[in-house]
Amino acid sequence: MTTASYLILTPPGEPAAAEKAAFIRDGFRWTAFFFPAIWLLVHRLWFWGVLALVAQFAASALSASPQLGVAGWVLSLAISILTALEGPQALVRAREAGDWTLRSVVTAPDLETAEMIYYGAQETPDKTTAAALPASDTSTKATRPPALGLLGYDGD
Repeated sequence: MTTASYLILTPPGEPAAAEKAAFIRDGFRWTAFFFPAIWLLVHRLWFWGVLALVAQFAASALSASPQLGVAGWVLSLAISILTALEGPQALVRAREAGDWTLRSVVTAPDLETAEMIYYGAQETPDKTTAAALPASDTSTKATRPPALGLLGYDGD
C-alpha cells in the first residue's frame, strides 16, 4: 500500500479544526501530466494555466518544423512533467497567497485516513492527559514541505 503526504490548509480566520480545511495531496498528478494547461485552469491557477497553454502552442508549432520537431516534443514533455510534479505546490502557494494557513502535513494511504489523523490530533485531550504531557511548542503553523517532489529530503 502506498502512502501520500497531504498538506492541510485552513481558510483565513478559521481555527485549525475547521471543517472547511483543504487537503491537498502532494505528489504526481496524472491528469496534470496529460492535460497540463486544463488542469491548471480548472484549479484556478490562471497565470500558470495561460503560460502552459502558450508554451503548449509553441511546442506544437516547433513540432511541425522538421528541424525543430524534437525540441517541440521535449518542450511539451517538460511542461507535462513540471505541471504533474509541481502542480500541488502551486495550489498550496496560491492558497497561502489568499491568506490560507498551512496547518499540517499528514502522511496517509488515502484522503479519508488523512482526515481522521488530522482531525483526531485536533481534538482537545482531557485534563488528566494534558497534565501528564510535558509542555511543548503549540504553534499550529507548519513548515513548508520540500518542493520539486523531494518528499524525503529535509534540507540537511
